[in-house]
Amino acid sequence: MDFKPHLAPKLILEFTGIAMAAGLLGADFVQAEQSCTDAHCNGEAAGKLDEDVKDELVATAAAAPSLARKAVQMRHNQEMVQIPAGRFHMGDRKERVHFPQVRHSAQNFRVWLQALASVGSPQLITKNQALSWTGNWKFWDFVVETQYVTDAERLGDSFVAEVYLSDAVSATILKKVDAVPWWLPVPNASWRTPEGVDSGLDEASGSRFGDRWSHPAVHISWNDANAYCHWRNASLPTEAQWEYAARGGLEGMYYPWGDEMYGNETKEDEARYRMNIWQGQFPTLNTAEDGYIKTAPVDAFGPQNDWGLYNMVGNVWEWTNDWFSPVHFLTEENQATGFVDPEGPTEEELDELVERGYVKKDASGAFEKIKKGGSFMCHKSHCWRYRNCARHHLPADSTAHHIGLRCARAMSGAALDIE
Repeated sequence: MDFKPHLAPKLILEFTGIAMAAGLLGADFVQAEQSCTDAHCNGEAAGKLDEDVKDELVATAAAAPSLARKAVQMRHNQEMVQIPAGRFHMGDRKERVHFPQVRHSAQNFRVWLQALASVGSPQLITKNQALSWTGNWKFWDFVVETQYVTDAERLGDSFVAEVYLSDAVSATILKKVDAVPWWLPVPNASWRTPEGVDSGLDEASGSRFGDRWSHPAVHISWNDANAYCHWRNASLPTEAQWEYAARGGLEGMYYPWGDEMYGNETKEDEARYRMNIWQGQFPTLNTAEDGYIKTAPVDAFGPQNDWGLYNMVGNVWEWTNDWFSPVHFLTEENQATGFVDPEGPTEEELDELVERGYVKKDASGAFEKIKKGGSFMCHKSHCWRYRNCARHHLPADSTAHHIGLRCARAMSGAALDIE
């Protein structure tokens, strides 16, 4: 079959159900947000997970009452929103690009998407950021039942902006990323201890940022996100699913609610914050004018669009299922008729893209996954990625204190055929 690479940041996507997979569209990335190649890409860690912490994980799981897996899955999936069928333009136009390194194209492709479980069934997607309204509690359920150890715990460190660290933890870190010296690999930073050994999810466990059990789990790798979604009989959304859901039925807008930053820019009304991003001088001072200096609860700010979805942009980055590429293969048939259930490139297609010079592997020789939505670390001076179309890419085992997830599943409730 004759494959041809195309830049395709703007696609018309016809949604007729849940199996909606996406092309890799409209590359939008900053090298400063790549993971530390010394700490992660080469498999070396600045520190290892304390044996006491590992023992605590195992002991907690053993001591906890046995949970019926099906009942837990149902509880985890209660806060999901039905996304209606439809179509939309994916990506954005070149004249709306903010950073020169953003790659967009004005080409348009007509794309049709059909259902995986049953044609015509809309998808369901997690209503609130990452883990429904209970946030970290949901990930705790998963860990207790499965004794799962995240990549951050396994590798021994994860990235945190220095401004959020205690002086004691900051003083122990010897490694830095030269291009972004404020971005540090913190030993023992994980979803349980977001800023290292002297932090936690509530005051009792050492949190300096309030009770965070209702906040999204962070320091989540793609591998972790995929494992959690499969455990709850769901899946990671494709890039197309994610962006379609974020837009909430609006066409061609920057944000889920429209083109205006706060949604009510008038002389009569004060700015109404709609998302959790950085205010102040990046990266040394976050004035937290939006009310949150770090992560916010999963239901903060109210729904961002008419479909009732919270925190699609801002708060934490969310993994999608797709491999990253700035270009996407289109068969001759698809060039004539448009995509049918388009997916990101396969690893075989990515190998061919490498040979053609369109894609590079990371330092460990692996391809990278796409994340969407931006985070509380985003400031327009360096990271205008709290937009519907924006995207970034990292290796599947990369973790940081601003990366989480969101799940999708079939409306019918039928189990997805996931191996």
